[in-house]
Amino acid sequence: MLMNTISTLGLSKRLRTSMAGLQIGLARVTDELASGKRHDVAGSLGARAGQAISFRQMHERTDEYLKTCTLLDSRMTLMSGSMSEMDKACSDVLALALTGAEQPPSVGWGLGIAARGALDQMVGLLNATVGGRSLFSGVDVDAAAMRPIRGGDGLGPSPMDVVKGAISTVLGGPAAPATAAEAAAVIAALDDLFAVRDPATPAPPPLTQTYEGGLYTGTTALAPGGAPNPRVSGTPEEGVELAYGVQANDPMMRSLMQGLFMLAAVDTGTLPAGAYQPYMDVAIDRLSAGLGELRRVQAEIGIQHASIPDTKQRLDARMKVLNEQIIALEDVDPYETSLRLGQIEAQLEATMSATARVSRLRLTDYL
Repeated sequence: MLMNTISTLGLSKRLRTSMAGLQIGLARVTDELASGKRHDVAGSLGARAGQAISFRQMHERTDEYLKTCTLLDSRMTLMSGSMSEMDKACSDVLALALTGAEQPPSVGWGLGIAARGALDQMVGLLNATVGGRSLFSGVDVDAAAMRPIRGGDGLGPSPMDVVKGAISTVLGGPAAPATAAEAAAVIAALDDLFAVRDPATPAPPPLTQTYEGGLYTGTTALAPGGAPNPRVSGTPEEGVELAYGVQANDPMMRSLMQGLFMLAAVDTGTLPAGAYQPYMDVAIDRLSAGLGELRRVQAEIGIQHASIPDTKQRLDARMKVLNEQIIALEDVDPYETSLRLGQIEAQLEATMSATARVSRLRLTDYL
């Protein structure tokens, strides 16, 4: 004869398994209620999980663009301000040089002092940094753009000594030209010193130093072999690249520095008439050309800078939309979650009550 068997052990195990599952569910729902986010986004969304991932990726890219805009804004602000100060410093020297263009004794001594002061100011401005990263040294942002005018950095002869050495070498010893021919020779040597050249080629005789290395220590204008080196640029939004980087070895900066060094390294007030006029003409020309290009580039940067607020506004609007879409997919409804929590709690209480009743069953109670 067959008999049905009743096992309280089996019932208890099943109830405990059910209770464990309810406890896990309770913990997940409690976590969702506290965080406002789905516990298992992919599992909850199913086929829409790919959409959530896509929104997240767009959100991250947009956030990176916003960070780039903030960085560009701060760098361009400081860059534009520094260039305005450079303009003022060089313009003051140029005005003084023009005043005494045909009167050597009147401004010579004071002109040298003004030029040396402007050089110190230029070096300080060109060595500006944002967040510890150099502003005018090109892509080599960890390097200072310019060496101190009087040296002291352990990199060999100071920039002033480099320029004075080039002059005295060309003249065979004297510190300043005495004739128009000597002035032309000095000017040619200084043009070579400040020229853009392949860093793999040696300095042209009689020079032993060039602008890059002797005065400037950032990214060279050309790579070894003569190809242009990369420039600093920023991408404030997708498909838009701003090549805004100004370097201290750009032609306009070389021109300004050459004009200032010509007035600072030579006591123009003592130059004979034959050497004074051609020498001063070139120094003034270098300053004038450099200032003209500086103002043109500064205007371009101003136009680029003006586009940043509009770009940030578009990105902020995009971030708002993306946040709303992500919230709609990933966040839970507090009311619905509270209902689920109540249902699980009721199920858990019922299961615990049943488990307790089963545990109290004894066969002897029915014999």
